[in-house]
Amino acid sequence: MRNLLNGLAQPNELISLNLFNPDFCVWDNCIVIDASSLRERGSIEETIYHDRTDLEASINHYHLDDLRTGIKLISNWEENLKLSYPERDFILILSSTTEGEDVVIRFYQLRDNEAEWIKLNNLEGYKEEAILVIKILNEVQ
Repeated sequence: MRNLLNGLAQPNELISLNLFNPDFCVWDNCIVIDASSLRERGSIEETIYHDRTDLEASINHYHLDDLRTGIKLISNWEENLKLSYPERDFILILSSTTEGEDVVIRFYQLRDNEAEWIKLNNLEGYKEEAILVIKILNEVQ
């Protein structure tokens, strides 16, 4: 990932302002960017997702062609999540091919009682992807 970040070109992708300043919402103790697919559901048990971490990581993702735009977007999401939910812990992930293409950004809450969505202690084990992880750990004690 470090090599990719050092060689970034100027972005050429236009992204909706709504994605740069998302209106996060809470649904059954999940933080999601878009709850439209959950409107008919009352709880996690009524969905196809294994747990809340799986739901958030699946719903809260966006695909891009440009790594520089992905970096800007994930930075905005980080700041918005910190401001909106200072009492919660989050994992933000930016992944791409090893060439810096097919960029995906996503986030989910870090939960003690649910399995990790990504192996945080073995990021080098993902040989087919370049991965950047940002942890937001709450400061509320």
